[in-house]
Amino acid sequence: MLSTKIKDIDMVQRRSSQQSTTDNLAETVYCNHSHPAIQKLADQFTQNSTGPVDLIAKVFLFVRDKIVFGGDHWQVKASETLAKGYGACFNKNLLMIAILRAANIPSKLMANPLRKAFTKPSAGSACRFFSEPFYHGFTNVLIDGQWKTLDPTLDRRTYESFFKPAGVTWKIDWDGTTDMLLYSESVVGPSREINNIDEALNNNVDSYFLFRHEPRFLCDLWLGMGNKIMWRKARIK
Repeated sequence: MLSTKIKDIDMVQRRSSQQSTTDNLAETVYCNHSHPAIQKLADQFTQNSTGPVDLIAKVFLFVRDKIVFGGDHWQVKASETLAKGYGACFNKNLLMIAILRAANIPSKLMANPLRKAFTKPSAGSACRFFSEPFYHGFTNVLIDGQWKTLDPTLDRRTYESFFKPAGVTWKIDWDGTTDMLLYSESVVGPSREINNIDEALNNNVDSYFLFRHEPRFLCDLWLGMGNKIMWRKARIK
């Protein structure tokens, strides 16, 4: 009887694990990893990598530095962020997740509640308008059966222009083994696993820039102006 119960528990756990893997490889409206441009990138990274960790590291560096940090809406497809060449935390992390999932590497979107002053080095006094807390997106990737944290949000120029001079204790590099998390000093609560990516992004992950129900055209103007100022200071564009 005990043996049968153990077998039943083991079967349930395996099914749960298989379902989790399937969910973390799934395509969604915003995580559109079947898009030709993302499939092409995934194929290139797969062909030019020595294994999963090497592939993850290459994808991480690509998204971190080739897609510059810049404010954008939550409701942006991964392929659109790739085409634009810039994005905020959820945009860049979603692009990395889409490429990894296209390469058959399970990955999931996560979020940390932060004090709104977390982005003051780059946004300046504009951060006072942000919601409190403001949810910041990052990624968990399955490596050798363990979930590891990665975050390609800040490109090197943005980090060295704004955050390094501010004296932050965290860095933007990943060593291939340990967790790598930004804004650690500003976390004010437990991490959230974003199980329904589309629903979370459609609801701005319970955050906002100016107002809870801000008009999109107003947000476009505000983000565009902020990006121009930030990129000029960092000599990005």
